[in-house]
Amino acid sequence: MMRKFRDLVDDLELKELYMHGQSFTWSNERDTPMLTKIDRVLVSVDWELHYPDNLLQALSTNISDHALLHLSTCAHFCLKRKFRIEMFWTKLEGFLDAVKEAWVCDASITDPFRRLDALLRNTATYLQAGAQRKVGNIKLMIVVANYVILKLVRAQELRQLSSEELWLRRMLKMNVLGLASLEHTIARQRSRLRWLKEGGANTKLF
Repeated sequence: MMRKFRDLVDDLELKELYMHGQSFTWSNERDTPMLTKIDRVLVSVDWELHYPDNLLQALSTNISDHALLHLSTCAHFCLKRKFRIEMFWTKLEGFLDAVKEAWVCDASITDPFRRLDALLRNTATYLQAGAQRKVGNIKLMIVVANYVILKLVRAQELRQLSSEELWLRRMLKMNVLGLASLEHTIARQRSRLRWLKEGGANTKLF
């Protein structure tokens, strides 16, 4: 019977819906519990295309040892901002070492697709955090640097600046130039991504 069931699943090209909330649907509820997933929802590709906003959740077990499955076909998702690597990240010192360090995932994940997904998610999170630590908020740093430069310029009207203050003003101006160039590079890359997303007339080709 199990072989016939597998053949039916293969013939109909059914796929399992991802279950949100927890990874098991049954427990023997002992002090050292046995947790297994014995309840699943299988759908066809056509069904999934017809209901793209589906959401499968495991609910409370209530008085039973089975978790109820709740399938919604019109769930509204609040999508997270997509991860995009900034080109200047590759030029930061230790970028390749950071990627090697982040390219790890739980050994219990054996499915190759889930494993690749976990590796990419871990690397994206690690790179974003590392870039934030090394670079920080570019716009905020430019504003702060300009504010300090303005204070030094106003102080120069009343007195002569010390050698340390002159050095600070010179370094801040250099940093503002570098940060402005970096901001321009990021804006140029994002504008190209927007152009690719929205498309262009491409009159040279046609």
